[in-house]
Amino acid sequence: MKVRFFNVLVLVLVLSSISFSQFYLGAGVGLKVSGLKGTINEASNGQTTIGNVADAGKTGFNAGIVAGYSITAVPIYKIDFNFEASYSSFGYFEQGYNSVSGAGKFAAAGLSGGTTTIFSLDLLPLHRLSFPSFRLISPYLGVGVGINIMSTSDIAIGPPSASATLSGNSEVKVGLLVAYGAVFQVTSMIQPFIQFKHFIPFGSQTQFTQTYQAAGGGGSGSDQISISDVPGYFNIQAGCRLVF
Repeated sequence: MKVRFFNVLVLVLVLSSISFSQFYLGAGVGLKVSGLKGTINEASNGQTTIGNVADAGKTGFNAGIVAGYSITAVPIYKIDFNFEASYSSFGYFEQGYNSVSGAGKFAAAGLSGGTTTIFSLDLLPLHRLSFPSFRLISPYLGVGVGINIMSTSDIAIGPPSASATLSGNSEVKVGLLVAYGAVFQVTSMIQPFIQFKHFIPFGSQTQFTQTYQAAGGGGSGSDQISISDVPGYFNIQAGCRLVF
């Protein structure tokens, strides 16, 4: 009987400590610094050619939406089960080509296209402090998992080179996320935020192209260009949550 009473008492204390939970929805914009550095590999019809080291680093615009569920465990501590989806794009292939061949050589060789668009899906539990005597600023720290859906557009080859097309490739990359920032609790509903986020990818290779097609239907074949690295990023983002 005493054991049962003790268990009920613990359950009541735990339930009473979780005072309330809230759903939130918002959006953010920012800058994403991303790049990759590694050896260029070209596999053409079974023959692999290893090129020089390409260094493709760039800063791009990033925009996305955020949604989640916030639970107040104790008055000073909240946990946000946070989901983010965002879009960005980078010229990895062009930047890497120019780093090996020289500035402007991508266009000079008659190449165009090859932009890599990235849709990021991030799952981040955020551990957040909320001070009862100063509720305006609520700092947080989170570690989670990121999924990057990468899609590289076709690379068109034209004069002065022989005309052809390298078909772009799509890949899914998974990595570790580390995020930190602060929520500004202006009102109970309107809560701007600022966030800094690092994406540390798993994997060893990024493939940009998958097939080759000569202009005018004059032949095709396998011609795969990849770099022995996977792009990570550092993201600075500001936005606003609406809490319901």
